[in-house]
Amino acid sequence: SVFTVMHGIVDAERVVWCFARVRDGSTVLVGEPVPEGGLAYGQSASFEELPHIDSKKDGVVPYVITGDLSLLDGLDCEAAVARAEAERTVPALGPTPIVSAAAGQGGESGQGGESAAGGQSGDGTGAGQGGQSGKGGTGAGAEAGVGGGDQGQAGASNEPPLLRVGALPGLPEGTLAEGFSVLEVADGCFGAPAFTHNLEQDVCGEDYTPATGSLTAEIAILGRATATGAVALQALHASRGSGSLGVRASPPKDAVQSWQTLVDNFTEGALRPTDPRRDLASDAWGTEQRLWTVDITVNQGPVYSETWRAVKARAGLDELENGRGYTLVVLGPSYDVDAKGFWNPPAFGLVDNDPGGP
Repeated sequence: SVFTVMHGIVDAERVVWCFARVRDGSTVLVGEPVPEGGLAYGQSASFEELPHIDSKKDGVVPYVITGDLSLLDGLDCEAAVARAEAERTVPALGPTPIVSAAAGQGGESGQGGESAAGGQSGDGTGAGQGGQSGKGGTGAGAEAGVGGGDQGQAGASNEPPLLRVGALPGLPEGTLAEGFSVLEVADGCFGAPAFTHNLEQDVCGEDYTPATGSLTAEIAILGRATATGAVALQALHASRGSGSLGVRASPPKDAVQSWQTLVDNFTEGALRPTDPRRDLASDAWGTEQRLWTVDITVNQGPVYSETWRAVKARAGLDELENGRGYTLVVLGPSYDVDAKGFWNPPAFGLVDNDPGGP
């Protein structure tokens, strides 16, 4: 089993993760905040084991903290979450949802969403369905605005607190002992009185308010099926401000090659294709070409693009290797938000579907 977490929260520059152990109906924060120094927007971290958590017996609830992370130096997770809660200005955390993903079946958290589907596991058995969009997570607190937003335009007069913290949809007991590659992408916005704008729902999701935030996560079981001489690719929609969209790879406009479509018309929380596409080599996707881009498409037309070079750099990957599988993650506000504010821009995350695997 492997558990990968990604920072896709729209109104946070960097975050650290803490994990709570759920055992016999009791939820207890354990271990230290990870990773050291935090994750930047679009970055991920993978774990084969979580300290102080029994993969076979325990459930897991992730917490995310953002703001002045130096204030957490020397603190364990229990103390770090308590410190962040003391700094926030929004209501206390609500009940922590648990996403049912045991035995490969994704679950629903809060309002639910469209199910994301996994592919095959490394031993050739079906990995089952990925988790549904979990919209029950509760955001809290605030930090300095991301993206150089204009507080006057936002109409906010409150100073952001130094830290924000929120609980994310969790995994039930035994999930991390099932041999799956589980991805949890934190998305939405923490929120706080200082984080308001006339485009806030296009940025953070239609249920966002500064008082409550819209912090949640998309959970999926990634496909481990691969093919010799080809890259296996999937895409996960984790943009709470966007509706239905597609993902493709495109050559420069004057090139003779055609674009390659990965998915059309999928919605928040969906992982597509359910069985990773693995009929093309890395060079056919243009992953090593300087001018090839990864595009968000609407009605099969590109509306936002990033070069493969930028996407790989964000993920810390030098190349996409044939014989391995990867998932592109659509992050950020709606692609048509062109104003600057407290938010991160649209972006593509990228993860290895089997980090540490052969």
